[in-house]
Amino acid sequence: SKYSTKKDDIILDFFSGSATTAHAVMQLNAEDGGNRRFICVQLPEPTQEDSEAFKAGYKNICEIGKERIRRAGEKILNEAQKETVDIATYGEGFEVDKLNHKYSNLDIGFKVFKLDSSNLKKWNPDFDNLELTLDDMINNYVPDRTEEDVVYEFMLKMGLDLSYPIDVTKIDGKKVYSIGRGALMMCLDDNITVSVAEGMVKMYKEQAPETWKVVFKDNGFADDCIKTNVKLTLVQAGLKEDAFTTV
Repeated sequence: SKYSTKKDDIILDFFSGSATTAHAVMQLNAEDGGNRRFICVQLPEPTQEDSEAFKAGYKNICEIGKERIRRAGEKILNEAQKETVDIATYGEGFEVDKLNHKYSNLDIGFKVFKLDSSNLKKWNPDFDNLELTLDDMINNYVPDRTEEDVVYEFMLKMGLDLSYPIDVTKIDGKKVYSIGRGALMMCLDDNITVSVAEGMVKMYKEQAPETWKVVFKDNGFADDCIKTNVKLTLVQAGLKEDAFTTV
């Protein structure tokens, strides 16, 4: 309730069910202009095959919860916009300004994560066939994982908020992820050159994050000399030595 939470609180529901907590948080934010956030955790318990939810295509409780958050968010946002329009019709300008400010930060977005193993292969050599093991470890990412999977794993490992915005840009033809307006920059492409580092430096100066960390794919550099020059370029621009990571 609004009497037990503050406007910037994070509300955790470890047995989310159909995501009633998420619905309530968004509704309360709409009522008092708050910026509360929610974390909802739920095991993917299968729905009963004879249930209406199963017949509607929801195979587990998590799917029901995600759909509820989508629908509830859209409904709350539509009602907020309608309320503004209705008051505007009566000409109460000062109230319209108040409502516009109240709903300007209303956020109904959410991200979904599944608990899984690391996206990086563990070093587990086959001593009877080291050559095959080394060839297999040239690309040390688990098959069928996306770059975004790796990005989110490193956000977790580096203690960054998973709700941070992720921007994607191209520097010299290479894809660069900027998380939290430059707090973490990642490039997981091949044939990385010094120009990529120079582009990152430019982004760093424009965005001016409080902290700055950079991650590259370890075998993504054209050669070891370029890897050294990339690091030097970043360090000379203000990156701390231990904030340069390759994976």
